[in-house]
Amino acid sequence: MTRAPVDPSVLQYGSDLVAALLRALGVPFLAINPGASFRGLHDSVVNLLGNHDPKLLLTLHEAQAVAIAHGYAKVTGQAMGVVLHANVGLMNAVMAIYDAWVDRVPMLIIGATGAVDAVRRRPWIEWIHTSRDQASIIRHFVKWDDQPASPAAALESVMRGARMTAMQPCAPVYICLDVDLQERPLSAPVSLPDVERHPLPRQAVAAARDLAETRRLLTGAHKPLVLVGRHDRTQQAWDRRVAFVEQLGAAAICDLKCGVGFPSAHPRFISAPAQYLDARATQVLTEADCIVSLDWPDLGGTLSQRPDRGKDLRLIVVSPDERLHNGWSLDHFSLTEADLRIPVPADCFVAGWLDSHQAHQAAPWPVPQPAALPAIAADGPVTMAGLAHVFAEARGQRPVCLTRLPFGWPEGDTRFDGPLDCIGYDGGGGIGSTPGITVGAALALRGTGRVPVAILGDGDLLMGSQALWTAVAEKLPALFIVNNNRSFYNDVEHQERVARHRGRPVENRDIGMTIDDPPVDIAGLARSYGLRSFGSVERLSGLREALRAAFLAVESGATVLVDVRVVRG
Repeated sequence: MTRAPVDPSVLQYGSDLVAALLRALGVPFLAINPGASFRGLHDSVVNLLGNHDPKLLLTLHEAQAVAIAHGYAKVTGQAMGVVLHANVGLMNAVMAIYDAWVDRVPMLIIGATGAVDAVRRRPWIEWIHTSRDQASIIRHFVKWDDQPASPAAALESVMRGARMTAMQPCAPVYICLDVDLQERPLSAPVSLPDVERHPLPRQAVAAARDLAETRRLLTGAHKPLVLVGRHDRTQQAWDRRVAFVEQLGAAAICDLKCGVGFPSAHPRFISAPAQYLDARATQVLTEADCIVSLDWPDLGGTLSQRPDRGKDLRLIVVSPDERLHNGWSLDHFSLTEADLRIPVPADCFVAGWLDSHQAHQAAPWPVPQPAALPAIAADGPVTMAGLAHVFAEARGQRPVCLTRLPFGWPEGDTRFDGPLDCIGYDGGGGIGSTPGITVGAALALRGTGRVPVAILGDGDLLMGSQALWTAVAEKLPALFIVNNNRSFYNDVEHQERVARHRGRPVENRDIGMTIDDPPVDIAGLARSYGLRSFGSVERLSGLREALRAAFLAVESGATVLVDVRVVRG
């Protein structure tokens, strides 16, 4: 969406031009963490545009600025702007940028450096905040970067970056603006580019011969399986995926890390594992004789769970992802054998299939029924299964957007009805991203009636708690449910496996992992940021009461946190 242009007569500095172009491009927000190298752009945004279009969002840490833009992109598919302070701000943001890269989301990151011309560099701070080739810090995990040396070049750079980040496969771009470029008066008028004359290229579509070959490979398949990986979060794309699976008579497995792209109540839905396939999903995967992989990230790892490791089946791989693989990051996973590779976005392929294929629903093949869920007591200590069950009760029919579910979450107790019910994980598998991603999702969902909910670990919350302040400052309804085992428990489980393998005392598994001496008052921390908080909740009866109250508080417009003491496995 483009905005009304800024009067060219008021554009006096290089940063004025950049601010005006960001407005013309329709960038909705700039997540910022202030610094000296940013003051030129800050002045231009505030004085030319006010605090809207793009609106400035103050954050307390650069990683959370990036994570907020990450969450916004996961919901909308659109790029937010992020402003990072010089080399030190970029270094603070490195892990969050890597998360966004692996998660394949668009993002326009604007950095800065002290004056490159040493004669114009101010004492002390502009020396230690100036680096040669600053983008080299992150070049291996951004789609493109630039450091323009003039106002005209800066405009071209921003225009190019905004277009590049939006094209699938999406990924962040980084543009570094010299302080001198931002602050020096323009020596001559510079025209803003015409946004309408820089349209996005049309999205790639599957070739007719690829669709024909897909039909040939599926002919005679008795047990087809669709793996739903990265996907668009529009209702239209969701409905098309359902129609595609139904036409094939296939079963569908989703990857919780990518978000759930298929309705869980559908009889062809098998599971949405975050880590390991359960017995039912493993059986379906093993029995499948033809698989269509819709941009499934770790396809080789998944197929390795079949006895034949995927060699005795027909395999169609649909993904444009190889365009981003660069050899530094191994997020391309293992190279799998396939009968056909189609290098277009998965939902473009599905749309092409439906448009070209005569509507006919094949008979579905029989799949095993899901196992009965374990009974949950009315009261007692809170387990992960108990938390999932009580959350489902408290949620009821409310539309939610799950921005995080813990590893080990029993997803069979959670309902996924639509494309925004679950938007997946952070991509890079770090810790500390969920608070910011949730705030970004809340920005995108504000006014829709859909409640963003993060069910996250205590370590994740503590590493990224700075984002909570931004949520409250922006008056964003959101719910954080802390699965608090007072530990970095994922590592505890691995320490136990290593100890057993080596014949050493498993009692040592908790050393160096627990956050328990002293325990952190997470509810108190949340209150200090301005949240409405509940807890620590230690029993199922108290959890039911706390979640009922929490949902009512969120629906009244509050940012809410519930600290839940979950017993360790």
